[in-house]
Amino acid sequence: MKNLIYTIALTIILVGCDDRLAELNTDKKNPANVSAESLFTRGIREAVDNIVSMSVNDNPFRLYSQQWAQTTYPEESQYAMGQREIPLGIWSNQYRDVLIDLQQSKVLIEEELASGQSGNTDGNLQNRMAILDVLISYTYVTMVDIFGDIPYSEALDPDNSLTPAYDDAASIYNSIEAILSTASSTLTSNSAEGSFGSSDLVYGGSASGWAKFANSIKLRMAMKLADANSSTSVSWANSAMAAGVITSNADNFSMVYQSTSPNSSPMHEDLVLSGRQDFVSANTLVDAMNSVNDPRLMVYFRDNLGGSFDGGIYGTSNSYPGFSQVGEVFHQPETPGVLFNAAESHFLMAEMVERGGYSVTGTVDTHYNAGITASFEQWEGVYNSYSGAATTVTLDLATYMAQPSVAYATATGDWKEKIGKQLWLALYNQGLEAWSTWRRLDFPGFTPPPGMTMADIPVRMTYPLREATLNGSNRDAAASAIGGDLISTKVFWDKN
Repeated sequence: MKNLIYTIALTIILVGCDDRLAELNTDKKNPANVSAESLFTRGIREAVDNIVSMSVNDNPFRLYSQQWAQTTYPEESQYAMGQREIPLGIWSNQYRDVLIDLQQSKVLIEEELASGQSGNTDGNLQNRMAILDVLISYTYVTMVDIFGDIPYSEALDPDNSLTPAYDDAASIYNSIEAILSTASSTLTSNSAEGSFGSSDLVYGGSASGWAKFANSIKLRMAMKLADANSSTSVSWANSAMAAGVITSNADNFSMVYQSTSPNSSPMHEDLVLSGRQDFVSANTLVDAMNSVNDPRLMVYFRDNLGGSFDGGIYGTSNSYPGFSQVGEVFHQPETPGVLFNAAESHFLMAEMVERGGYSVTGTVDTHYNAGITASFEQWEGVYNSYSGAATTVTLDLATYMAQPSVAYATATGDWKEKIGKQLWLALYNQGLEAWSTWRRLDFPGFTPPPGMTMADIPVRMTYPLREATLNGSNRDAAASAIGGDLISTKVFWDKN
């Protein structure tokens, strides 16, 4: 009961007068009525929805990564965060809709494990706890990457006051690394014990799948630290690689939605069921892909212009029928939402070779080519499985990679530009990580909105305005610690 009371109270603090408070009239968090499995399933769905959603209130990162441009209302691609309280939407979604569900699921499983009267083996319950730790860790890492210092150690503590302190972002990374390492070890040791079974919407109860995801998040964190703390970066990356990361699309963190609402993809709900016409492709991305004859254009965007692809001017209002629209595959109800793909691991390994000092075998060309290959295979598979098209598509990988503008030895720029741009292309529809990749590697190609400069492109999201009212002293201390609550204040790992 104490946890239920805390959940309600924390929700009120985090959300204020949000309309979702009406949901509290239904006691769906009561342990007597809601199972650990259902809370876990809901947590996964919310975590993926936060990355897939087209709502700029929840996910403006396709705009920040310059994958999309807007039509009628371009304010978000002009970096207006306060007008619609975008930071609050993201903050609330992560703490209220993801972390609280996962934490409550963990409490129930801890009680089940302690009782010794469960129908599940201890190994199975331990795997469930480890999986929850992995998804909780992923969520906190995304929050650090968006905001910098955030509430962490006191955020979900039922004995704490409702004004949690903000933790130092680097210390959160250190804590998360240790949790991920322990979770990976547990899942590997107990791989035969299973976990959540059919309640697991991603890996179907496979402990080894979650172990690879844990290691892959650790690798991602490690490479973000490369310029901020090279020795720690090397240590974490080597450890993640030794434990085993995602290198095959079969192991991607990919959640397939269902064919009917309300369990269809949020993109399907907006593009098809609601008929929204808010977005077109951005000229930043389309021009980059056109310049290298990238056939993934036919998957990423619709061929609504008669055989050519043309992106709307980023940061302005654009005509919906006049520019390439969001790809047909994203109009389908079941198209998966992805939080980590194999291509990312391969490009991070290419980066490890270029930086030196990491325990990675193979040449930079090998890993770079493997990253492109994995991306082509991923999107070809997604299109052929979920586009609803009568015919399948084959993306001509060999011709693409043979171009001097693509081949690693002859492509333009230094290694950060070569690897960064290809990773950015492979992270389509993962706007947050695509934005983080640009922030981290600073490769050229992004374009400021008309009338703005590169310095205006945000490298961080500001704290929600309501934090100043509800948790002002802690918010002010955090803002001071990071160098100001500004979109130009870099998160701790962004050193270039």
